[in-house]
Amino acid sequence: MSRSTTDSGAQLWSAAMAAAADRETSHRLGLPSAVLMERAALCVCAEVQALARREGAERIVVLCGPGNNGGDGLAVARQLHGRGWRVLAVLVTPQRSADVSLQLDWARRSGVPVAASLAALESGREGRALAEPTIVVDAMLGTGARGAPRGPVAEALGWLDARRSAGASAGPGLWVVAIDLPSGIDVDSGRAWPKAARADLTVTMQRSKLGLHVTPGRLHAGEVVVADIGLREGAGPEDLERWALVSPWATARVLGALPRAAHKGRRGHVGVLGGSAGMGGAAVLAGAAALRAGAGLVTLAAREVQGEGAAALERSVLEARPELMLAQGSSAGRVPAADVLVVGPGMADAVDLERLPLLDAEDPRPMVWDAGALDVVGLQLPSLRVGPRVWTPHPGEAARLMNRIEAQAGGAGTWTSARVQAHRVEVARRLAECGVVVVLKGEGTILACPGSLAVCVFGGPALATAGSGDVLAGVIAAFLARGLDTWEAAQAGVLVHALAGEGLPADGTVAMDVADAIPGVLAELSAAPAAGSWPRALEG
Repeated sequence: MSRSTTDSGAQLWSAAMAAAADRETSHRLGLPSAVLMERAALCVCAEVQALARREGAERIVVLCGPGNNGGDGLAVARQLHGRGWRVLAVLVTPQRSADVSLQLDWARRSGVPVAASLAALESGREGRALAEPTIVVDAMLGTGARGAPRGPVAEALGWLDARRSAGASAGPGLWVVAIDLPSGIDVDSGRAWPKAARADLTVTMQRSKLGLHVTPGRLHAGEVVVADIGLREGAGPEDLERWALVSPWATARVLGALPRAAHKGRRGHVGVLGGSAGMGGAAVLAGAAALRAGAGLVTLAAREVQGEGAAALERSVLEARPELMLAQGSSAGRVPAADVLVVGPGMADAVDLERLPLLDAEDPRPMVWDAGALDVVGLQLPSLRVGPRVWTPHPGEAARLMNRIEAQAGGAGTWTSARVQAHRVEVARRLAECGVVVVLKGEGTILACPGSLAVCVFGGPALATAGSGDVLAGVIAAFLARGLDTWEAAQAGVLVHALAGEGLPADGTVAMDVADAIPGVLAELSAAPAAGSWPRALEG
């Protein structure tokens, strides 16, 4: 059994894709479910044993649900018991499928101690054994689960949550290993139901799942290990849409294929429209980031600033980044010489915002729309768009966009930042229906365009600083100016921005630090992309 880390794990499966793969492998190829369960259990056992040895865990308790996930759990209990570990299998529900019943019979014949319920566990001597350092294997709900956990499974999740809370404050260690995904996490959206399991490690089968990488599900998954158990791709209804992780290896190849520029004009010209009074720094950050990401020229637009005001603005730009150019007067509105525009960083002036819908409707150049500009961006149908667009909203801006879309259809928008955070996948996909590439910022940034969805697993707390979003907009614009299309540029920009943040301290980092870290990230990508937070592959 070998472990590796490659971009081969970039593709994500939905629940429908996982079910289609099961059907393809079991029904069409004739490989019995019991064989697949044995393969899955071998991979889980390898990870459980490694964790137990590393942390000094003495007991392993396997919580088994009624479906295939529970069958995997019983196979794990049998294999670990046969290797000499102190194991207890707990039947969380009285219901079980035929495959689970077969695994239960094998476990009992092999001498595995089995508790018929959580109540039986708590009342017996095995319950007292949980005072020892313990690994709990969550084998209750898998990719086929729908909706909130109910009945005995919900009770078991409450029991596990209480055990974890007690262990966090005092007492022995308790670690949770989830099979396929933590119970109570929606596989396709990452939604976390109340008391959803919080795993230290999730071993998911064949392909990673979207819900393991999207907030809030990613906060419950712990380290993700993708175990190859020999499932064959099936034809599921979701195959028309491609779901993937933003891959550092693929990004390195895309950036490496860009032509070497002989002079600055060949590296593209980015224009930044933004920076209202008192907020000029946002435009400077976007411009500096575009330069750091390889744009040859960057011009900041200042709307008809005259006299002393123009001199003051020019001095501030020269002090912050003398490499930036400043457009003034009649040319400031659209920076006609620029190949790509960043629209919105630091823009709050009503006069500035009023002219933006016309810009969006008439100018075919690629544009990155950010910050206040998103409140006035056109919501027209894709067929009416005159040029490529990337939107980069944070949850609050996404909520306002969703409310505008619903109001346009005659509805009453009720979207808030909190609601967006609970439905990030849905929001990104709906916004992308406007014919744009959407970058929904936040922990586990989501990118969407019609037919594709991607998630970035990199990043860190250093990015939670004022101006970080302006830096991201500038990086994406630079990659557009250098020749990438909107989908490629958005993925490359999000990844480079995230990796820049990962290399900086959580406390004391400012946005310009992120921009200044970009050249180092680009050099590392061209040499050897780092695995970082990428799911670990396990080939069994």
